[in-house]
Amino acid sequence: MNWTRTILDGLAMAAYFNLFAGLVALYHPRLVFPSYPPAIIKVAKEPPTGAENQFYWLWICFGELLPLLLYGAISTVEGGTTGFWRLALTGYIQWMMVNFCDLFFLDFWLIQRKAKSRFIIPGTEGHPSYAFKAWMKSYALPEHLLQWPFFMCPILAAAQAGLGLLINMFW
Repeated sequence: MNWTRTILDGLAMAAYFNLFAGLVALYHPRLVFPSYPPAIIKVAKEPPTGAENQFYWLWICFGELLPLLLYGAISTVEGGTTGFWRLALTGYIQWMMVNFCDLFFLDFWLIQRKAKSRFIIPGTEGHPSYAFKAWMKSYALPEHLLQWPFFMCPILAAAQAGLGLLINMFW
C-alpha cells in the first residue's frame, strides 16, 4: 500500500467532491434538497419536485460517486496496490478523507461560517435547524460520524476494490 499516494488521492477526491457539491448548492440549493436536515425538508413551502430529486440522484451517482470510484481504483492500482483487502483499505481511507472534508469544509466552514445565507432553501428562512448547534447535532455529526464511517465508506471501498481487481485483470 502506497501511503503517500493514498493520502494525496484522498485529498484530490475530497476536493472534487466538496467543490462540486458546494458549487451545485451555491448555484441552486433546491438541487441538493435531500442533503438538508429532515426538519428543513418538512417545512419547505414547496417540497422537492420530481425533477429536482431526479437531478440529485443522477448527479450523486454519475457526477460525484462514479468518477471518484473510477479515479480511486485506477490511481490505487497504478500505485502498485494489489489484493482486495489492501485495495479496500486504501479506498476506505480515501472515502473517509472525503467524508471528513465534507464535514469540515461544507457543513462547518462553508454552510455554517461563510455563506450560510446562500444555502437557505426559499421558504425555510429562519428555521431553527439552520443554527450551528442544531445543524451539527441533528444532521452533520450523525451523517459524518455514523452513516459514512459504518455504511457508506465500507460500501464505496468495497466497490472501489472490486473495480481495482477488474482493472488489474484487464490492464
